[in-house]
Amino acid sequence: MSEHKTQETMPADVRGAVSLDQNAAATSSAGGSTTPGATASSTDQNQLTGPIIRDVSEADLNEIAVISQQVPVVIDLWATWCQPCKQLGPILEDLTRELDGRIVLAKVDVDANPQLAQAFQAQSIPTVVALVGGRPVPLFQGAQPRQQVAAVFNELLQVATQAGVTGRMVDTAAPAEPKTDPLHEAALAAEDAGDIERAIGEWETVLKKQPKDHTAKEALARLNLAKRVTSEEHDSSPLGRADQAFINDQVDDAFSILLDTISEQKLSEPDAAEAARTRLIEMFTVLGNSDPRVKAARARLSTLLF
Repeated sequence: MSEHKTQETMPADVRGAVSLDQNAAATSSAGGSTTPGATASSTDQNQLTGPIIRDVSEADLNEIAVISQQVPVVIDLWATWCQPCKQLGPILEDLTRELDGRIVLAKVDVDANPQLAQAFQAQSIPTVVALVGGRPVPLFQGAQPRQQVAAVFNELLQVATQAGVTGRMVDTAAPAEPKTDPLHEAALAAEDAGDIERAIGEWETVLKKQPKDHTAKEALARLNLAKRVTSEEHDSSPLGRADQAFINDQVDDAFSILLDTISEQKLSEPDAAEAARTRLIEMFTVLGNSDPRVKAARARLSTLLF
């Protein structure tokens, strides 16, 4: 099978689709029932659970046909040696994720599944078709730009809506939400309640138990800054001005004020210079070391201290 690099888009028209009558009939007789790989929710019969991006083989054809009774399934016919396939694949996956379960992407390696390539009349690859209600809908051949693929997906959703296929797949392969550390719960609850003083105390307790807890360090730096800004509203000292600049997202200005203070007072007023350094490190913690402004300010701080 040859690669196909044309940009021709096939119309999303069920009337022009290849008929897979056996599978369409099977899904109709199944009455929209699901399989172990795609389970209907007990609270919403129009909602399935399962991976929204999956590798499929000939053995999975009935399953994806059943899924297509409730959620349109986009089928990507590809091969490992196909360069246009490598360009198109990530686009299909990104758009599938963005649609958050309104379509399912089924990836078919045509070398391992030649009968599927034949069933979907793939004369060249990549070829992208869809299943809506168990029946194929031709989409396009060849690598396509993201904007064009997005337009085709939108058209497919319209076709699916007209066919009454408006379900959603809840992605079981999506990364789980990170669990909250039990030690953080009291501090987070205090923050949610707007009690800064109690939140600071709770985060300090966390740090005593977990001295390397970065979340606690960041939270303390952020909350101490918020607390100071409230009391420093009219503070014209370098530290007060730096805090106000930082809270107003004038980060470079805040860093400059503190770095200039360190430079000017490290010999004559070492305590003032140390206070400015401490304040600067606190701001670094709030932003994180990957912030380019932090990297630049940290480099200058190093030249001042050594």
